[in-house]
Amino acid sequence: MNNQAIIEKQPLDYIKIFFRRKWLIVLPTVIGICLGVVAANVIPKRYEASTLILVEEGRIENPLIQGLASTTGISQRLGILREQMLGWDRLLQLIEKLDLAKNVKNQFEFEELVKFLRKNIRVTSLNKTENVIRISYEGKDPTQTKKIVQTITDIFIAENLRQQTQEADNAVAFINDQLILYQKKLKQSEVATMEEQLNKLLVDSTKKHPMVVELKSKIDAAKLEIAEGNYDIKDPDLAVSSKEMADLKEELKQMKEEIAGPAAAQDDGANRVRMATTSNDKLYKLLLLDKISTVEARDVTVTQKLYNTLLERLETAKITQRLESSKEGTKYTILDPPRQPLKPAKPNKVLVMLMGMFLGTCVGGGVIFAAELFDHSFISVEDVKAFFELPVLGAISKIVTSDDLKAQKLRNARITVASIVTGVVLVIVIIFNVIMGN
Repeated sequence: MNNQAIIEKQPLDYIKIFFRRKWLIVLPTVIGICLGVVAANVIPKRYEASTLILVEEGRIENPLIQGLASTTGISQRLGILREQMLGWDRLLQLIEKLDLAKNVKNQFEFEELVKFLRKNIRVTSLNKTENVIRISYEGKDPTQTKKIVQTITDIFIAENLRQQTQEADNAVAFINDQLILYQKKLKQSEVATMEEQLNKLLVDSTKKHPMVVELKSKIDAAKLEIAEGNYDIKDPDLAVSSKEMADLKEELKQMKEEIAGPAAAQDDGANRVRMATTSNDKLYKLLLLDKISTVEARDVTVTQKLYNTLLERLETAKITQRLESSKEGTKYTILDPPRQPLKPAKPNKVLVMLMGMFLGTCVGGGVIFAAELFDHSFISVEDVKAFFELPVLGAISKIVTSDDLKAQKLRNARITVASIVTGVVLVIVIIFNVIMGN
């Protein structure tokens, strides 16, 4: 028959062709199912382990903490961490922790291992709100697959927390450095103040004076503490003991009373004579007390300012440290921890067998179409009329003998038994693969 004859057939004619050539589609279908079963058991098994992490963005309500740190959106942080996690450094960290490169012989194989991990590690968002993150990995070894997902999860949480607290960590480190710096400066200021007092004392006294000796010993002790890294600050009254200062102040008071006494009514010349007859020791103490009091007042002011600055820095550091350990930050909750997979995720054996059956059926349909295309025999009276375009006067049916009937029955019985056995075997194989999985 020609192509036009095939095209002009009615749907019923195609059904008749299907049943007439049913074995041309049954056999390829059975073969396709068998090949699907073989393929389902030959294709390398791939195991998948995964974990779900709930990311809850914290709300910082403390106004002091709000001014010290800024948070990044979950979606932005997810995108950044996805790229970082699949980067060379993160995968190298993963390989070193699990010793995945123990069988790698050269640099090329190592790079192929990195590419393999990058291809099979997936970090995705589970929903539109992007607060549930799924980390998964596919591999050949179920135990190793679980370990890789567990390690990836640890890297993910550690990296996310590191980024979240990086600003606070930097602030704490900076303030700690400033704290040490200010302590050192304050200690150096203490030494400088004592040296200034010493210089003023040496103007009117010798190096063996008790106050000079005491001040020198304090200066030497303070310099030794600075060299040893001990920046503890002493009390503001640095140079002179409180008892000596009190005695000097009492003598100064008495001297002022003597000078301002009844002789104050005399003329200037008499006053100058009275001052000249005053004890040189008392005049020395008067001048010394005035100089020390001036230095001490200035030193207390400077020291107080430095202490205030230092305390402000220290309080800021404490606030920042509380921010780091605060529970008001982003929380990570593992909803579904990684478990060792018991069955392979790939291949899906049922799907592979169904694909084999579908391909076999398609091949059988193609074989039937080709057989009809190249079959030039006439099957019915309508085929003769369509081909010759002439009326057909009559048709002679095929004469079937008893031997033909017996042979046909025997052939049908064999085909039926073979079909039943094949079908039962296929059903058993399919059920076994579905139940056993792997």
